Amino acid sequence: MKFFDNVKNVLEVKLSGIAGKAAENKPLKAISSGMMMTLPLTLGASFFMIIASFPVPAFTQWLNDVGIAPQMKAVSGATINILALFMAFTIAYSLGKLLDLNPGISGVFSLAAFLVLMPQVIGEGDTAVAGFASSYLGSSGIFIAIIVSISITYLYKFLYSKDRLVMKLPDSVPSNVSQSFEPLLIGLVIFVAVFLVRLLFSYTSYENFFEFINQIVAAPLTSVGGSVPMILLVYTLSNLLFFFGIHPNPIYAIMKPIQLTMILAAVNSIDAGTSIKNFDSLVAFDFIYTDGTGNTLCLLLAIIIFGKSVRYKSLSKLAFIPNLFNINEPVVFGLPIMLNPILFVPYFLSSFVSAGIGVLAAKVGILSTSSYQAGVALGMPWTMPKIIQRLFVYGWSGVVVTLLTMVVGVMVYYPFFKQLDKKEYELELASSTNNA
Repeated sequence: MKFFDNVKNVLEVKLSGIAGKAAENKPLKAISSGMMMTLPLTLGASFFMIIASFPVPAFTQWLNDVGIAPQMKAVSGATINILALFMAFTIAYSLGKLLDLNPGISGVFSLAAFLVLMPQVIGEGDTAVAGFASSYLGSSGIFIAIIVSISITYLYKFLYSKDRLVMKLPDSVPSNVSQSFEPLLIGLVIFVAVFLVRLLFSYTSYENFFEFINQIVAAPLTSVGGSVPMILLVYTLSNLLFFFGIHPNPIYAIMKPIQLTMILAAVNSIDAGTSIKNFDSLVAFDFIYTDGTGNTLCLLLAIIIFGKSVRYKSLSKLAFIPNLFNINEPVVFGLPIMLNPILFVPYFLSSFVSAGIGVLAAKVGILSTSSYQAGVALGMPWTMPKIIQRLFVYGWSGVVVTLLTMVVGVMVYYPFFKQLDKKEYELELASSTNNA
């Protein structure tokens, strides 16, 4: 226990402070909240995509034959495929609320700036037409949407603090009217700044701001942060933090845009009929947990199957249903797993096991790109049981691999839990004997 006490002290001094600041970081909170605001869109669209891509070939073939499937997929085209467009508004809206600004105005400014910076011609030469490319509105636009929404909202806050730029109308004017007039000069300054950025990049080899960000920031970040080794490293660190009582939500907030960009890119690849890039990384993201942090559902199954002590079996019955829906705080803090030296090794390494099995299944072809439904993966709520998620995202092969990870996970947890269970069972027997 002395070792764990020393580690805990180091983490509390070093990492908990960092994690705490990250959790209170307003841009990070705005990114997380803004992405959550798009959930009704992705969830609603995924309902149609689940039906259109239902894992029963005869049914999906019938939908295509009668012309229903293309109309269903049009729903995703107007939502999932242009998700960056919505995020340009929702992230700025969320940040505007956190900064005590008019959130609607900050969202509109950000959305307009996002579109102004975007190329507005598709194609070249005689075939060129006016329009916004869907790729910039979707996967290629997510990081730009984040950068633009945060930058424009902070610029709006700075300009709003300058009284000379805020148009004040008499008190007799209705508040909704005066609020609309207040940012007129601020809007002019913002659009001059956005125009200059657009003009500047038009003279560079990148030609526009979107290509600059995608080549300099987004592509390297996705390549490194979305690699299988980095995914394993980051989520193993999450397990470590949670073991010592530090919630890993700030880490999840950082990784979410990377995962989302990769899923949207897969959606575009599927629509275009081309191969899905980084499929192994998508599988690693999906199979990193079989439920909540640390794959604790496997631990509960080990208790239910092999446990003898009344204490642990009672806890498993109470915690099983929440855990099935990816809520694992009852078992982390109730068993407890937190600061429990016997469970440190399986909890810490659980992500390597589950993600490793998933990636191996992808390598040998059990999980294939041909059955992967990226749009469905995007729309699944985090509380959806993993085994159901993987049925619709990967088909029946996803269910098989999930069950395999759970079996192996139970085997990993079993020898460590057995030590706890044996001690507790002996104490219960001794207590019952004494009471008799």
